Amino acid sequence: MRLLLTSAGLVNEGSCAAVAALARRPLPSLALAVVPTAANVVPGDKGWLIADFVNFQRAGFAQVDVVDVSALEPQVWRARLEEADVLAVTGGDTTHLLRQVRGSGLAGVLGELLRERVYVGVSAGSMVTGPHLRLSRSVQERPEDSAGLGLVDFLVQPHLDSPWFPSAREDVVREAVAGLTHTTYALADGRAVLVEDGAVRVVGEGRYVVLPGGAG
Repeated sequence: MRLLLTSAGLVNEGSCAAVAALARRPLPSLALAVVPTAANVVPGDKGWLIADFVNFQRAGFAQVDVVDVSALEPQVWRARLEEADVLAVTGGDTTHLLRQVRGSGLAGVLGELLRERVYVGVSAGSMVTGPHLRLSRSVQERPEDSAGLGLVDFLVQPHLDSPWFPSAREDVVREAVAGLTHTTYALADGRAVLVEDGAVRVVGEGRYVVLPGGAG
């Protein structure tokens, strides 16, 4: 499985180069499908989501499709995701995203889709790939279990040091992960965790902190 779990999307040359390396092809030869579902319940200005799409366009993909799995029939969204080489799941509300990924049926076929495709997570889209959502600050009512998609065995805390996310300050994150058994990668907005064939490394620019399970 090949994943690039970013804090804020393809915001620099390093993150774009990482996608190309994972896909083993240049970006202008790749079709991208973007799942924006996490943003549907977030009120207010969507400049941050627009910026994500601008960055995708600037990266130079051959095609950028938008596939909201909560608004399309399964046979429709699956066919369009199958046409893509890269699947990007963008930010917003983690609980809503996870609920819709499960309810739409995407969770059940995502592993199959990712056998031949690269997954790019942005913020919430990165957080839901882990074993659980205990770092989520979602205001939505959570499902009875807090299990994530389990694509990776670590947690991602995006937006480290961002003034817009006080819950992502290092001291707050350290307190939040105390007692958890999984490693947490806290990433500034220029950073990402790259996963390829079981190997994990941090790429991009900016600060990051790796907190082993049980860190306090």
